[in-house]
Amino acid sequence: MKIKYLATILLFLIQSLSWAQHDAPIRIELETAKDHDDFHSELVGTHGAFVFYETAAATEDSTSWIFINYDTNLQKNYIFALQLPALTTFSACASTENFLYILFQKSFPKKEPVKSFLMTIDLNAEKYRIDTLSELKNGNINKLVANDECLAAIAITNKQDSIYFFHQEKYDLFCLGNIFPYKYEFCVADTFNQRWLIGLKEYQSNDAGEIFLCEYEWANNKADIRSFLSSTPSKGDYIYNSANAIVINKDTTLLMGTYNTLQDRYSTNLHSGVYTILLHDFEFDSTRFYNYTQLKAANDGQYEKLKGRNLNLQLLIGNTGHTSKQFSFITEVYYPEYDYNYNTYDNFYGAYTSTPQQTFVGYRFINAYVTTFNRKGELIWDHYIPLTNIITKQLYRRVCIDFQDENAIIFYPKANHLFYTLVNGYETIEKMETMSIETNFRQDAVDYNIDTRLEHWYGDNYVASGYQYIINKGKGAKGKRYVFFMNKLVYE
Repeated sequence: MKIKYLATILLFLIQSLSWAQHDAPIRIELETAKDHDDFHSELVGTHGAFVFYETAAATEDSTSWIFINYDTNLQKNYIFALQLPALTTFSACASTENFLYILFQKSFPKKEPVKSFLMTIDLNAEKYRIDTLSELKNGNINKLVANDECLAAIAITNKQDSIYFFHQEKYDLFCLGNIFPYKYEFCVADTFNQRWLIGLKEYQSNDAGEIFLCEYEWANNKADIRSFLSSTPSKGDYIYNSANAIVINKDTTLLMGTYNTLQDRYSTNLHSGVYTILLHDFEFDSTRFYNYTQLKAANDGQYEKLKGRNLNLQLLIGNTGHTSKQFSFITEVYYPEYDYNYNTYDNFYGAYTSTPQQTFVGYRFINAYVTTFNRKGELIWDHYIPLTNIITKQLYRRVCIDFQDENAIIFYPKANHLFYTLVNGYETIEKMETMSIETNFRQDAVDYNIDTRLEHWYGDNYVASGYQYIINKGKGAKGKRYVFFMNKLVYE
């Protein structure tokens, strides 16, 4: 089984064909100024994909946005144009099977109150409406989580996170924030019980492992908060560090997260292992802990070699994937990397100094762990992925997992390539392989990529997207372009 571009499947089967003889990939390109990130996108399943961006406004008092819907062959289907007040910017978006929600906010100048506009696109009717959320005055909203009943808007800041719930039919806004300083961990919809489950952590706490679970029932605007520690058996040697969740059925939710041991309490390397807790209704079950050093999957020893170097190793909580029997949780190990210049010119003193100057280079990724559990929260298999020579300026989740029947596809992008492997439990069906992201023309050469992502779309279909700076030597001086791209892929 391989990942293949839809338009090039035949080429992989008939090896005698040359690259010049295959059709262009199923791909869109939207050109923009070099190194700009002007475009936003959202996959909406069999309804296709949306790309939207700000364009030149007709007046100084307004801003114009274009929304393009592409079908599942990345062909233009329909277009919306929207006028909003000047200085209104995009905040976040989320989609369900039937709707796409896009939040815009105007929060400048500071003396003016924040204005929030929610655009709801009916994917079946291909129509939209705009609602002004006058009660939503927090201008830091940067994440939406949605279901067809209720929408969660999350503000993630350096001081305090806040969560707002907007009920679609009641047109009612409920605020969870401003109770005391929280750090947002997760927010998942439990549609069986008409509630949201939210993981929260105190920003400043005497107990470094204090994590809370909030239950918000959207039918009656009722919220209840409970600490993990108050309801789970005392584990004095373990400190809870993060949390995530997967709703299994009406009665059970699987909580997963990372922990570090008490002996590492004052260390910056919070990376001991993962834990699981079963949530029955709103009652916690016993906790299970799995140390990374005890995992069965083979590794190259890179993690252990770096562990003692005080690199400020940190964990990025990745995505989750599941079947009816398998529930996977990904964590990625990274550290911030710096350059030090020991011979720099000091403008104040007008001379060279030996005082080291620190420059942030980026986030250096080391490896990723995939831990997979059964319905009881018991570890059934794990997988180790080395991430070599990956450094990014912005921190975002890279490694993803998706299931095809009971087989797991583990994949991640790197530069202009996609890496992927297929496993079934501890059995590796396909070793880690790589493929290039194809462009439109034969003589295209990708100079560099920015923010490349690979996401599941629908069925066996996936989308690679991001920005590319492309040089086509055959077109001379006009052969350079910087584009936002989307490529459709299929896994067979």
